[in-house]
Amino acid sequence: MQHFVLEQALNYLIDQGNADLSALNGKTLHFALEDLPLNVNFVCTNNRIFVTTDTSIGADVDIKLKSSVFLALLQGEDLTELLRQDKIVIHGDVKTAQLLVDLLQQLDIDLEEALSKYTGDIIAHQVGKLAKNFKTSDNPLEALKNELTTLLVAPSKSSLFKNKGS
Repeated sequence: MQHFVLEQALNYLIDQGNADLSALNGKTLHFALEDLPLNVNFVCTNNRIFVTTDTSIGADVDIKLKSSVFLALLQGEDLTELLRQDKIVIHGDVKTAQLLVDLLQQLDIDLEEALSKYTGDIIAHQVGKLAKNFKTSDNPLEALKNELTTLLVAPSKSSLFKNKGS
């Protein structure tokens, strides 16, 4: 199920960001997050990305990294620098990996605007604030867990509801 959601999200971002996948056409990329149960192949064809869990299929490149490093790439970190620091493990065609990173970095989506169509402006704005906090965190998954725990246990102490005048 997670691969279907991921596929829909990636293709939505590609459509909304008017990204050109032609450089990746015919390529298969194996992608694994070391700190989350995500181990999938991205098959790029016909300007779409198909996500499969059948990792026995040969891939042009194998990419392994932590979720915080993946977010850093999305924020514009240099792939070469992250490789030098051993934060990303790539086996295979590094050029294909760079093409994927370039594609993801060129996507410019206004998360709040897209979300507001489904949730309304207030919720979308709060989610946007939350996302900005996680982008600046060294460990975004831990920050998300802590914020959700605080929100569920003691909502008045959550950063989402703190009084701005304090």
